[in-house]
Amino acid sequence: MLWLLGITFSVSATEMTVAYRVHTDDISRATRAIIAEVMNRVDPQIELQWIEMPLKRAERSIEKGIIDIDINRTKLAYIDSDKVVYASTPLYEIDYYLYARTYVLEPSNYRRVAIKFGDSFALQVADKYQWQVSLAPTEVAAMTMVQNQRVQAMLGFGAGLLNSEQGKELTSIRRSQEPVETVNLYMVFHRRHSAKANLASQVIKNMIDSGDFAAIYIRNLQ
Repeated sequence: MLWLLGITFSVSATEMTVAYRVHTDDISRATRAIIAEVMNRVDPQIELQWIEMPLKRAERSIEKGIIDIDINRTKLAYIDSDKVVYASTPLYEIDYYLYARTYVLEPSNYRRVAIKFGDSFALQVADKYQWQVSLAPTEVAAMTMVQNQRVQAMLGFGAGLLNSEQGKELTSIRRSQEPVETVNLYMVFHRRHSAKANLASQVIKNMIDSGDFAAIYIRNLQ
């Protein structure tokens, strides 16, 4: 036997690259912690390599097989692609709200609305309501456009933004009481990893059902 000869073997790790957006907030940190735990449960030998990528670059990279996973993407992002597979269980269900000065009207009352650049779901909503769209690099920039009256409203999820340090200057901005639309965000895998995508779907569901998902999220917000 080989062990009698003093020969040992180590199990090599499988490296997978994950594209994420450049964020430094608590939600981004929590999401990365959740993804790390999901993939650890899929296969403990997986080592994740995180790469900061804008949306479009991530789409091109996963299509070409340069990266393995993209995260927090809607079904619209890769609707025409046969190069990727989605984990069927969503990571998040995101509510999109309207933000306007002083008070918020019904969506049909607006004509000029700002959205964050690269948000394909927001563009779909804008098309639904026939808004004239102004693009902004961030949601803070979009809200600033509203406050400065360059547009009438902003569409986005803006989670906790008005209560953050960045939102302190947005004193006149109000959020709609009800979401305008709701969208699910998923993990996306290159199709060569379809088996891992299926496993990840079940892992995410189990983590949500057991409370582990929420526990990791809350722990990383503190």
